[in-house]
Amino acid sequence: MEQIVFALGDSSGPPIAVESRVPGRRGSGGRLRVLIVDDERLIADTLTAILNEHDFEAMGVYSGEEAMEAARTMQPDVVLSDVLMPKMSGIDLGIKIRGEFPETSIFLFSGQAATAELLHKAQADGHRFELLPKPIHPEHLMARLRGL
Repeated sequence: MEQIVFALGDSSGPPIAVESRVPGRRGSGGRLRVLIVDDERLIADTLTAILNEHDFEAMGVYSGEEAMEAARTMQPDVVLSDVLMPKMSGIDLGIKIRGEFPETSIFLFSGQAATAELLHKAQADGHRFELLPKPIHPEHLMARLRGL
């Protein structure tokens, strides 16, 4: 698997090494299917609109529970999730998504340094996720997604 290093948006600590999975399927017209998960509706809706306008097949939801339901219908190539959300964190969501959809790439994003500790714990348990800084610039996100 490809080894990628990303630093948390406002973290002063070392970057976190992560693995990226390359999905084997695409949505209609060969477009990459992206499920965006953030309890901040404005962020989820904005990223969804931007990606849909740029030849991705994106859907936004606002919780980990909604994401699991949507993933079963959508079967996304990529899940882009906030880390810190009520009830189910993005890390817990990523673990569940990988359990049901092992070919799906998981990208987590966060603007809080506290996220690093959660990711290190997940990494120690054998779970690796790609971390993107929040706020994320749409051009950076699209470039990363197109690289899959």
